[in-house]
Amino acid sequence: MTTRDEKAELRTFVRLTRAARSTQELAAAADDFEQFLIHLADQYGWRRIAAFIPTPTEPPITGGLNTLVLAGISVIVPVSAPDGLLDWMELGPDTIWSTTNDSMGMPIPSTGASATPTDLDAVLIPAAAVDRDGNRLGWGKGFYDRFLASVDGKPLLIAVVFDSDCVVEVPTDEHDAPVGAILTETEISFTQ
Repeated sequence: MTTRDEKAELRTFVRLTRAARSTQELAAAADDFEQFLIHLADQYGWRRIAAFIPTPTEPPITGGLNTLVLAGISVIVPVSAPDGLLDWMELGPDTIWSTTNDSMGMPIPSTGASATPTDLDAVLIPAAAVDRDGNRLGWGKGFYDRFLASVDGKPLLIAVVFDSDCVVEVPTDEHDAPVGAILTETEISFTQ
């Protein structure tokens, strides 16, 4: 089996497990993710982060992101551009609750100012799966790998996943960017 086949198989498994989560599980996880995000922001003195607006089956971090914005932290979110790169928008208070979709069908704020991904303290990265060595499996489009290859400075790279998405080993290719931390609904762990 090739690395590409292994990645496809793992993505299929993750899609199935995520689709099986109940509304109650997601609501409980949302509260847990919010508390962890508040803790991380306080502990590391976050002033500006890049994050993502989750789809309905991704880890529910929306409330946590809004709490960070209300606390005065600059939060920027990606907009998938047709050229395979990410453009960025700044979240304003409560703008995260009104979304539309970008060219890839990913949720983005309906309103917001254009932003540049500079001076970042952390990057919250969506992932299908991650292992304890920091190897992250994305969704196969390469948007984040391209972005992470060009990001300025040394922000903390955090894969945001559910506990069930933490696996023994993630198949990787040379271009796959590792992360320094993993955030789930039950823990924050560091890989490096």
